[in-house]
Amino acid sequence: DRIRRQNYYYIDKTRFIERIEDSQRYLFFIRPRRFGKSLLLSLMECYYDIKRKDDFEELFFGTYIYEHPTEERNSYLILKFNFSAVRSDINEVEDSFNNTIRLNVLDFIEKYKDLIKDTDGEMYRTIKATKQASEILKYLVSFVKNKGKIYLLIDEYDNFTNTIISSQGKERYMAITHGEEFYRHFFNVIKWGTAEFNAPISKLFITGVSPVTMDDVTSGFNIGDNITNAPSFNEMVGFREKEVLSMLDYYKHEGLLKETSENLIEIM
Repeated sequence: DRIRRQNYYYIDKTRFIERIEDSQRYLFFIRPRRFGKSLLLSLMECYYDIKRKDDFEELFFGTYIYEHPTEERNSYLILKFNFSAVRSDINEVEDSFNNTIRLNVLDFIEKYKDLIKDTDGEMYRTIKATKQASEILKYLVSFVKNKGKIYLLIDEYDNFTNTIISSQGKERYMAITHGEEFYRHFFNVIKWGTAEFNAPISKLFITGVSPVTMDDVTSGFNIGDNITNAPSFNEMVGFREKEVLSMLDYYKHEGLLKETSENLIEIM
């Protein structure tokens, strides 16, 4: 929300919210680094978070979705993970992953404690004492059931696995993504959380740079829809040349660029 509150330059991508809602409930989307995937998830978090209902006008005024809001606006509990925080050292990766999940889930419980009825802190203490990420998620899903709908957002899901396979080799990579190892089992719990009757994980959006890890940990991500190559989502992240030209013209007008927009485009 810093972009909107501090008046940064923003190219409106909010029209894609409608397209996301018209798709399957569990989505997977990959693009190279620095394309704006994390910003997309931040947009979704601000739009769907039930706790940010009062921020809607400030954050979205002037955008497409402000004029065309959907029924699902600000109606979810947002559980968000960013796996770029996980260490890729093979001797530390599991502990780092467990700690990352635990901290994010504790933040979730603290944020929504009034809505999920953890006012006495019992669930918070249980999660804090639980070591395995899959068990943490399982406890959370069971506790939240019938108390709210979770929108699970996972950013850079393959950040640490790509580092492991490129720097430490395929054997070590397979040690954490195959069989009953911790990372694969974590995705099994996600699937369980979407398949339960009145499942608390109502929607899921995962981003990364490659489908390789997803194929390995979930047998082809068989609970959802890979929208990576769908033409209707081609412009959901990244910029068109016309948009870049408009941006360059703006900064040229503000006196921040010396080159012409055309020359800069040619250099790019």
